[in-house]
Amino acid sequence: MTGRLSSVEARRARARAPEEEVRYRAVTELDGTDPADLGVLLELLADASWRVRSAAVDRLAGLRDPATALDRLAEMLAGPTIGARDAAAAALERIGAPALPALLQRLDGPDPDLRQAAATVLGGIRDPRAAPPLAARLADPDVNVRAAAAEALGKIGGTDAAGALLAALGSDDGTLKLAAIEALWALRVCPAAETVAALLADRTLRRPTYRVLGSSDDPQAFAFLAAGLGETARGAREAALSGVGMQRARRTEGELALLAEATRAAAGRDPGIADAAAEALLSEEPFVAMGALAVLGWIGGARHVRAMLRAAEDDRLRPLVEEALVGMPPDRELRGALAEALGEQGPLGRLTALSVLAQLGSPAALESVVREASDPDAYLQTEAIAALGRLGDARAVPPLAGLLGDDAPAVSGIAANALIRIGQLSAQGSALVLAAVRDRAGASPSAALYRVLGALGGGGDLALLEAGLRADPVAQRMAAAGAVAALAHRGVAVARDLPELVAALSDPAWSVRAAAARSYVEVARAARGGPGKAGGRGLGERVLAALKERLADPEPAVRAAAVEALGAIGDPELAAVVADLARGPDAQPLVVVAALRALVELGPPPADVVSRAAGHADPEVVKEAVAAAGRLTGPEGDRLLREAARSPRWDVRQAAARAMGERGDPALRAEAARLAAEDPDPLVARAFSDAEKALAAR
Repeated sequence: MTGRLSSVEARRARARAPEEEVRYRAVTELDGTDPADLGVLLELLADASWRVRSAAVDRLAGLRDPATALDRLAEMLAGPTIGARDAAAAALERIGAPALPALLQRLDGPDPDLRQAAATVLGGIRDPRAAPPLAARLADPDVNVRAAAAEALGKIGGTDAAGALLAALGSDDGTLKLAAIEALWALRVCPAAETVAALLADRTLRRPTYRVLGSSDDPQAFAFLAAGLGETARGAREAALSGVGMQRARRTEGELALLAEATRAAAGRDPGIADAAAEALLSEEPFVAMGALAVLGWIGGARHVRAMLRAAEDDRLRPLVEEALVGMPPDRELRGALAEALGEQGPLGRLTALSVLAQLGSPAALESVVREASDPDAYLQTEAIAALGRLGDARAVPPLAGLLGDDAPAVSGIAANALIRIGQLSAQGSALVLAAVRDRAGASPSAALYRVLGALGGGGDLALLEAGLRADPVAQRMAAAGAVAALAHRGVAVARDLPELVAALSDPAWSVRAAAARSYVEVARAARGGPGKAGGRGLGERVLAALKERLADPEPAVRAAAVEALGAIGDPELAAVVADLARGPDAQPLVVVAALRALVELGPPPADVVSRAAGHADPEVVKEAVAAAGRLTGPEGDRLLREAARSPRWDVRQAAARAMGERGDPALRAEAARLAAEDPDPLVARAFSDAEKALAAR
């Protein structure tokens, strides 16, 4: 006993040793279930070394039962040093929901510093149960507590939090209003137009208000943002540009016509807006630069071309640069500015200028882009190939077709995408692409070539794809099977028992077997007239037997594709074999997901299969089970959906919301409405709201 006691004392002594490394190592030796050791761990939260403090946080956050530490941790939020306070906050935040009672007690306590710290930690935990007490703290007598509560509500989210923050905008406290509008920006919730007008009248609130307008769906927001572009203060002006940029990220060019019109009107009154937007292209805040590009596309002139092309060196902005330049009047001044700027640009800016010039009809610019795309040693080869696809110019077809070889898969894949895009733009482009690809198919077949045939070809190309299914390279056989699937998906008639495709189900390469099985998903659906149509054994017994054989394939991806194909056939008699596969004790998540989808296509899924999948450890399986539960008749389906709606995972709750709406059971309407009001995630809350509306409509 004495030896044991000396060992305990020794580890506590090491935890208080003068050497940092000794203290750091001693943290892992302390027993958090021992009250004395727990006291030492709490002491170490105030250690002079951040490494020791961090190690102590790890130990405390990992306690199996942290209850004995919670009150002392909460008190340490008002600890003697910043390091101690931050460490205690970090530990409580990582402990999460179990810490709520201790934190809520401090949130209502007499110490304003503790109330502020508790509010901050509650925001980090993001538990929706903390939203009502935090909303009450928006009326706290201490200004810092009010601001901390607003910030926390912005992190927690949900209808209650947003409503409380919107109400706080009517306060006389400028600090609270500032914190509330910034929290609403974090939630992407914009106040009503009359409230926005009042906020913009206060110079101290203009910046966050302009930013939050980027989330508004009110047309009046466009007028506010356009007016903000003329602000004399740079910060406010860039905040308005940020709002424009966020609107551009959320909407299509056509949906922003009113904003473009308002911006042009504002620029007519204030010619300096264009110059200010060009200056803002240097901003490190992405939405500001995006907004600046949108504004320059609407009102800018040739004098801003250089600044816009420099922004094209940023991958995030390059598509918007090209869009803005193409949107300008295609006059001689623009062409001249682009040509003059070529020599001053970096490689991506130069390529962007060439692409725009080519779209404006310059043969020399098109040839330059083609040279870049055809040069395997060029730094920008793949970017140039993609640019040719965006151009959609049929003159680029021959050089692009020459890049379809298997020797450089990355290059050939991008070239195939470019050719498909050109072919989809016009009948003439499609004819030129197919002619070039078919000419190459005999002498130089490739995986990328088969992809193009699948995307653009017709029934006459099946002979080329059959040859691809017999090819030696695995990549070609895979691509040929995928092309057959693409043809079937596009409605091109495909023989249901194509010999080469049936043989591919037994290919030595599992990737080819999987591709062939996926092809039969599309072929079967085409035979039925699409998903959800009445099914039958339209694929023939030979294909059916080959697909069933693949259910025992050693590769999960093949089994999953085969079972999905069986579901696509649509014959209810196949449900039993599919359900047995899902019930298998060793069924991989990929296979279970495919089986659930197949069972839904084959009729009402077996309740035991869905219930078992709903308790699976893999969230993807759970989401698929939730979707299937929406098709279950009776109380079992309701029970599974209600359970899924309480999941800690936002994506599972969102799946439950969708399934509730699709299920159409009026008994779930009240539950959907309640969840729409309570869910902390705005996207999930919206999904439950949509479900409630769908159920109300029924």
